[in-house]
Amino acid sequence: MSVRETVEAFWKGHSAGDRAALKQIVSEDLIWTVVGGTSPIAKTYRGWDGFFGELLDGLAQAFWPGTLDMQLKGLYADEEKGVGILQLEESATLRNGNTVKLEIVDVMTVRGGKVVEVREVMDLAAVNKAFGF
Repeated sequence: MSVRETVEAFWKGHSAGDRAALKQIVSEDLIWTVVGGTSPIAKTYRGWDGFFGELLDGLAQAFWPGTLDMQLKGLYADEEKGVGILQLEESATLRNGNTVKLEIVDVMTVRGGKVVEVREVMDLAAVNKAFGF
């Protein structure tokens, strides 16, 4: 599977909330880093437990059910370097009543048709405000 196909499959699985599909293309040893040092969510999540459990399940608990909206703004792939980039716009209403709207960029390293590392960049000040951090 090419880098582009892998990143597209990640997007399709992620936007549909299809963990079974994601597990087909996300390495069990995934390293997912939310870049920054000014927010509790900005750290490195390791493996499926870190990504699916701590990060995604934690966000799912914070969001009001059914309010998460993710829109793909761009998808780019460098086959030679094994790097893909997803540019997303994401919004959700939180259980605390606040709304968060973010532009997110995920820089993905792909090897052998698997996402092995991601560096995620977003406006952490907006995250902190919405979440009340």
